[in-house]
Amino acid sequence: MKTNAQNNPIKNGAYIALVERIYNENNKPQRYNGTLESMLYEFFSKTSKKKYTWKRETFKRLLIHLYNQRCFGVLRDYNCVTVLHNMSAFGNKMIRPIEEWSNTHFDVNEQLNALLRHCFTVYDTPQFLEASFRNGQNTHMLWYIQLGKGKSVKDLAQMPIQLTSKMAHAFTKAPAFLTVNEALRYAQAIGFGASTKVAKQIAMSRLSIIRDGQEEFWATVVQFFSKANDVNIAELDGIVDYITFKYREDASFSMKNRTYNALLNQSQEWHRLVYQQERGHRYSWESSGIKPLFLKEIVDNKTIIYKTEELLNSDALFDEGNAMQHCVSEYDEDCEEGRCTIFSLRQEVEGQLTKRLATLEIELPSYELVQAKARCNQEPDSKSRELINQWINNSQVTSKAVMDFHRQNEPRVYDRMIERRQMTEGSGYDSAILLKVIFWILYFILKAMMFN
Repeated sequence: MKTNAQNNPIKNGAYIALVERIYNENNKPQRYNGTLESMLYEFFSKTSKKKYTWKRETFKRLLIHLYNQRCFGVLRDYNCVTVLHNMSAFGNKMIRPIEEWSNTHFDVNEQLNALLRHCFTVYDTPQFLEASFRNGQNTHMLWYIQLGKGKSVKDLAQMPIQLTSKMAHAFTKAPAFLTVNEALRYAQAIGFGASTKVAKQIAMSRLSIIRDGQEEFWATVVQFFSKANDVNIAELDGIVDYITFKYREDASFSMKNRTYNALLNQSQEWHRLVYQQERGHRYSWESSGIKPLFLKEIVDNKTIIYKTEELLNSDALFDEGNAMQHCVSEYDEDCEEGRCTIFSLRQEVEGQLTKRLATLEIELPSYELVQAKARCNQEPDSKSRELINQWINNSQVTSKAVMDFHRQNEPRVYDRMIERRQMTEGSGYDSAILLKVIFWILYFILKAMMFN
């Protein structure tokens, strides 16, 4: 990882002299080692003194002008200087002299973005394209420059998907936090009639992958999901994996006459089969005999049932993990060998699909609750904690602290994680401990450097 040259303050006048000296030398390739001098050597060594010399000249001018504008934070930051070096590759396309730019910002990112706009844009350009100068995507940097000069989105060089006028407009208005490929999918979804919310979800899913030579098919997939009122990104990613497999298996696979729910069911079944093939086995086990929770409430004339359901085979754990987006499916060996059992806390409402609230791990034979996790390993909400505490009070399940069980049991959960890793890997060595040791070593080294 590149670090900033913070221990090398930019002295008055000396920096410009350093830039001029390295600029005039015949630079051999060398790597940045934490000093301003080595940083300049690395970047200048990437520009030729004989070929496309305007790149080298532009890079020097950018460095010197930013120094004169007192943008010292930019000049000390390797990633920021990378942006300057990428800008210099398009030095022959700048529409204004570098030296006419005046710094009015304190934040280094705002300084760089303002400099980009000064050098390359006459017209408003999508903010998300500015990131292309940070990651060095040549095509996307060129798009930024072309749009800045007023070129149409539909006429951009090497556009990987076909855009309608509505899609092209949506592309320029895509949210700034999206990547370029995500913005393309966002624009495509908007063009197909998706709401802004659904378009963002499509953009941030695996549909953001642009597949050369397959876009005619994937446009139909985007169009299919654009018709939904709402989509779940986790479910969508799973379905996209399934569709990818089916399309590779049979190029005639089509989205015609399909429904979301049917695709979801097919995707889940396919994922279950893939999982079983990878694991090589399917376990089942006897119930622990723990009394389940069953609570009935009437709210707004609707019957709501809260209950815990014990999961007794690998398929049930897979479905729970798939629905809750965590790794409980990997606990089947523990359950089969009697070290723990897993319960699913659920809510059932008349006329609605069953809702999974939390996944609970009970250690055996102690019957102690050691984990309670909601979707994506989040902590359970207040209603779920209330239900779990009620279950604890009315069953064999125990906990050291009923009202705050998830904090009290973190050490036990950590011990279980180590034990599980040792059983899986056949090693008593815990990599988490190694990471902690490395962290503290680096911490003390950096601390010592700061005081030198």
